[in-house]
Amino acid sequence: MVDPMRPAAAGGGEAAAAAAPSAARLQAVITSPQRRLALIDGSIVPLGAAVRDATLSGVSDSVAVLKKNGERDVLLMHPGIDKKPSRREQP
Repeated sequence: MVDPMRPAAAGGGEAAAAAAPSAARLQAVITSPQRRLALIDGSIVPLGAAVRDATLSGVSDSVAVLKKNGERDVLLMHPGIDKKPSRREQP
């Protein structure tokens, strides 16, 4: 069974490191009036801190934004889900 909260490099040796995706993965976000944090690749990253040679510049309900060299990289909590507005049923 695969543990989605387990860091990519934990417990698999070189095979797990070779199979790990190269793109950063957003696993969770924590927001409150006092702080904003993102769990990226198993590391807790506060807003404004460095991660993967970039800076965490924004955090919302299911999104984290990384900035590197003036470019933005948007990480989604569920990247495979395409959200669409619901349709009202006609009476």
